[in-house]
Amino acid sequence: MKKLLSVVLCLTMALSLLAFGASAEEKVKLVLWDSLTSETDNEAIKKMNDLFMAEHPNVTIERVVKTTDVLSETLKAAFMSGNGPDVIYGEAGIGDDGDYVKAGYLLNLNDAYEQYGWNDKLVAASKDVPSANGFVWGVGHEVETMSLYYNKTLFDELGLEAPKTVEELTECLKVTVENGYYGLSNCLDSRWYNNMNFLGTILYAFMSQEEIDKCMNEDASWDMESVRNAVALMKNWLDNGYFPDHPEVDGDQDAMFCNSEAACIVTGNWAIQKMVANCDFEVGLIPFPASETCADGGSQVNFVGGCYLVNAASAHQNIALEYIDFMSANAETAKIWVEDSMKVPPYTGEYDAEVTELMNTVIGFLADENLNNVPGVNMWVAANAWEFFSTAGQKMAIGAMDVDSFIAELDAAVAKDVEECGTKATFTY
Repeated sequence: MKKLLSVVLCLTMALSLLAFGASAEEKVKLVLWDSLTSETDNEAIKKMNDLFMAEHPNVTIERVVKTTDVLSETLKAAFMSGNGPDVIYGEAGIGDDGDYVKAGYLLNLNDAYEQYGWNDKLVAASKDVPSANGFVWGVGHEVETMSLYYNKTLFDELGLEAPKTVEELTECLKVTVENGYYGLSNCLDSRWYNNMNFLGTILYAFMSQEEIDKCMNEDASWDMESVRNAVALMKNWLDNGYFPDHPEVDGDQDAMFCNSEAACIVTGNWAIQKMVANCDFEVGLIPFPASETCADGGSQVNFVGGCYLVNAASAHQNIALEYIDFMSANAETAKIWVEDSMKVPPYTGEYDAEVTELMNTVIGFLADENLNNVPGVNMWVAANAWEFFSTAGQKMAIGAMDVDSFIAELDAAVAKDVEECGTKATFTY
């Protein structure tokens, strides 16, 4: 019996050692959901994922690509069923992610910022935007800015110069429409980002920095003269036909601009890759101009765009954080991100990269201390205001919203967000 027990104990110890060895080299499948659907984004992410797996041979990345809308529609169900991905590459703002934080679905990355040195290695907005009241739910990975892109070749033909104010831009739009072009290719359709990004840009052209800060951080009323002037300008542009016919209908605003159907487009630097590939004219690019009525020169709408989030229930949180560190705070991946995908990485360290002239101009905007770079509304509005901005442009396009109803509905949405403790100022979890 003693001999048998000795054999059993030795066998148990051997199996334990084998088990320990296996866990050290355990094969891990890291499930990633992202919304990077373009060909260039796909190539860039694949290249970076392959590099990560080469450095971590025990890790396999299972990547699932979804459009932005589909990702939003399916993520909540996946979380609720317990089958959510380990890592999500989605939106960064509190309006999109706040409810997930309140439900306990997202990991607090506050300690990870310290552990991996992200506070120093990444731009401040990467943390400031996806955070509230001490909870940091993401790592912003795309630094973006809304600007005015225009057909410089057409402008030259029509004797137009780059506008220095919104009022001058209005005159440029009038001339281009009179000459048979759309003034703007922008669509105010069913896609939330086409509404929100455009509206935010116009609002920031009129609002002072103090006014924006009060709305962003103090839940101030939007009933102010600057906001009314911005909304009135939108109505004026719609009434005068400066948008495409029926802008409320889903359309391809990038294609309309690249095909020379419209003189201008108000968009972010994510559209540059399409312009480089498809425009056969010289593209002009300037910061979106401020209104003559804005005392401090207007503010540029900025984003941290796509944001890495970690499932709080993931069994592979440490690997997920290593993956995010590799993708975001790394000179090699920063080079790939800017060269292959024409996106501005959040990494603040040095790296060598070849960029297009348009991308170089955007990087200059982001680094220009004379420009008021402020997070766009979708980076800080809470859930109800988010819903308002997602459709407001479309409602204006079909005549279902005017200046007074814009203000009334937006203030009501903010009041509801405050009641639900969902704003930056009131957020609880």
